[in-house]
Order: sequence, then C-alpha cells, then structure tokens
Amino acid sequence: MVVRSRYPSTPWPRALSGTSRVLAAAAACALAAAGLSACSSGSGGSSENTLVVAEWTNAAAVAQTEKINAAFEKAHPGVKVKLQTAPTAANAWPTLQNSLLASKNVDVLAQFPPTPAAFPPEQTNIKVNGTAALIANNQFMDLSKQPFMKRFDLTAQKYAMGYKDGIYGVMTAEYVNNTGLWYKKDLLDKYGLQVPTTYDEFVSDLKLLKSKGLSPVYVAGKDGYQNIIWAGIINQLMMQDKPATEAQSVYQQRAQDFWDGKANWDDPLYQDAARRYEEIMSYIEPNAAGVPAQTAPGVWASNTDDYPFFVDGSYDGNTIAQANPKLNFGFFAVPGTDNAAWNRPALAPDLSWSVPVWAKHKKLALEYLDFFTQKTNYAAWVKATGSISTEPDVQTPSLSWTDWLTANASKGYPNSTQPWIPTTGSSTYAGGPKLQDVQPFGNKSMTTALSESAKAYSASVKH
Repeated sequence: MVVRSRYPSTPWPRALSGTSRVLAAAAACALAAAGLSACSSGSGGSSENTLVVAEWTNAAAVAQTEKINAAFEKAHPGVKVKLQTAPTAANAWPTLQNSLLASKNVDVLAQFPPTPAAFPPEQTNIKVNGTAALIANNQFMDLSKQPFMKRFDLTAQKYAMGYKDGIYGVMTAEYVNNTGLWYKKDLLDKYGLQVPTTYDEFVSDLKLLKSKGLSPVYVAGKDGYQNIIWAGIINQLMMQDKPATEAQSVYQQRAQDFWDGKANWDDPLYQDAARRYEEIMSYIEPNAAGVPAQTAPGVWASNTDDYPFFVDGSYDGNTIAQANPKLNFGFFAVPGTDNAAWNRPALAPDLSWSVPVWAKHKKLALEYLDFFTQKTNYAAWVKATGSISTEPDVQTPSLSWTDWLTANASKGYPNSTQPWIPTTGSSTYAGGPKLQDVQPFGNKSMTTALSESAKAYSASVKH
C-alpha cells in the first residue's frame, strides 16, 4: 500500500514537487545483519567518531534503529553510533531532548513535525516554540537539497518539516494517532459483532459488551490517551464529507475564526463532540485513570477475555503483537460520527530526523540519514514499526493487523491542528478542555470544561 498525495499544497514560494520518485544513485552492498543494505562512503572514521542519535522510546522502532546502527557501524569502520532514548510519558523525552540541545551533544535528533500550523501569521504576534522555534532560529540544517530527499514525496515532507523554502527534517514515520482504536477480533466474533462503522453502531456494541460483563474500552488514562477519542471525534466532525485535500484549509479557517472571535470551544460542534466523548468514556475500564501508556499495550494484549477495544495509535501495533503473538487483533478509526463515510483515519506525521547546524559530525549525520533511508533499510524499519511508509517506492507492509489500514488509509487526511494560542499570558485551558479534570477522570462535566476553555481562549487573545 502506497498512501501519498493527501497533503494540500503548502503556501510557500517555489513549492516542491510531490511527485518525485527518483532514487538517489547508490551502489547497494549486501549485508547479512537483519537483512539490511549498506553503502560504505569511504569516510571510515577514527575510534573517537561517535555519532549521537536520539529518538523517543517505541520498543519496535528502537530495536530496528539499533539494527540499522549496527549495520552503519559495519559499513563505516571506526565509527560508533550512540543511541539515546526516553519515553514520551512523564516529560521524559522533552527532558532528554533539552539536555542534548543544551549540551550540543547530538548529531541526529528525532522530532515530532510541527506542520504549518506551528508557524502562525505574523499579525498574531505569537512567538513560535518547540521544534518550530528551533527551525525558525536556524538550529536545524535545511535538508531539501540532500540527495536522499529524492526518495520521498516532497509535498508531504514540506508539510511535516517545511519552513519558508526549506525542509528541516526527513519524516520517516506516519501513523494514525487521534481516531486510533484497536480491537480483539475473536471477542467481537464471540458476540456476533463486526467492526463498527458509525457512532451509533459503536455505542450499541459497547452496551452489548458491557451487558456481558466485559469492560469494553481500555485506555491509558494516566497519560491522557483519552484525548485520542476526543480529538478523533473533533477531526471527523470538522472534516465530515470534505475531501482530504481541504484539511489544511479547514484547520486554517478554524484557527482564523477562533482568533477573530467567530468560533470558540463552546460552539455546537464541540458540544456535539463532548456528548459523544462522554458516552464512549462511560464504557471504559474502571481503573483507567491509573493505567500508564508504557505498559498499556502489553496489558491489553495479555487479557484476551476482556477489553475488546483499546485506545491507542497505530504505532503500537507491533508492540501488541510482540506482547502476545497469538492475539488475533485489528485496528480501525473510532467511528465518531453517524455517517460511515465521515469516519476516516486522521494521519499524523511522526518521527522526523533532523541534524543540528552545530552537530559535531554533520557530514557523518547526513551519511547516516542516507543510509537509514535506503530502500532495504527503510523497508525493514517500516515493517518493524508498523508505520505508513513515507517513501513512495517502499510499500507499507501488510501485517496481521493492517487489513483495515490497507483498505482505508488512502481515505485519511492530516490530523487536525490547534487554534492559534498566544504563548504568553494564556491559561492551559485555552487549548481546550483538560481531560484529566473531566469525568470520569475528574469531577467536571464536559459542558463546564468547554465553557471554561472558551473563556480562557477569549482572555488569551485579548491579553
């Protein structure tokens, strides 16, 4: 499955073509380890040549990256690759990243793509932050002219990591996050159910399963994964029957309407989303507030007689399979609306490799990215991670749980982006309800939370 051409054209001058399918010329050298291909650049390197690579913890991704690192070392005698990782939960990854940036001790650094929404119009006077600030302040190399970028759909790359005329990282992973739901095929079969395609069907299934003594939905409430349901419903209500190519314009218009006071968090769309969210949350596992994201896939996989549905992104597919190889499971998008055609997956640009301009081994870092993205190496990484391929010449693998994705990912659209929020003087509620404070995790109703968020957003814009 090749899933491309879902991103709208970006507004920057000299937009790069999204149809390039040319592979950078490279002589592939056979390598026995893990089926990886290698090309020695002849740079060699001395024993002190240690390339520092950092990415967040995803067990399957880290394991395959380590295989690529070993192959890279073999192809570059004298070079060592030091992989730094940390989980995204409990602020561990931001802490590691900030430490590496402060010490200037990293050569290849994974980033979550900012997308165009992270760069608000100048008239908002909003200061960019996070990855967007690093890009805007010229902390990452422009990779747009690197030969290995010819392997990718440059329109998608520009959407993910673009700024003005440059591309400041190479997006190698893409998943379904918001809207993501897993299900146990055998449990649904046991009760005569099929994958629900509408909201009403889903709620009807949840009622039936609960009546049979099951806890229908498992979610890592401790780390806020209930947001996958909330944001997923909002995605589907906003996009409804609009083509995927209009996604960015829909999100841009929403941001402008929020900023101009024409829209806010207590509007009917969000009230509708809140009603649907609350009903789904009434069927979650009773102790979900204490469930951490790090262990949730394994716990869900091991409990074969309960928890028919699991709220999580498609990035955890291979983690689930490894936790219980015998589990018969699948993946689909939460059916948040009453129209089956509207319930499409929201596609999230994910792990993107960047090279800091001050990296100690910039040349070696670029060689590493070329090596990582070579067809055989990248295909093995995509298969191990369950990612949707971002290289048109590399097929997204058909795995035991990807049947729904294979059939439906091409109908998806980029994940929704937040309204513009001033970086100073804004309450955390301005970005929408804090779901940890909302029932069943907290004491507030969604109606109260939406009202508070609407007031907080209005106050932030006037600040």
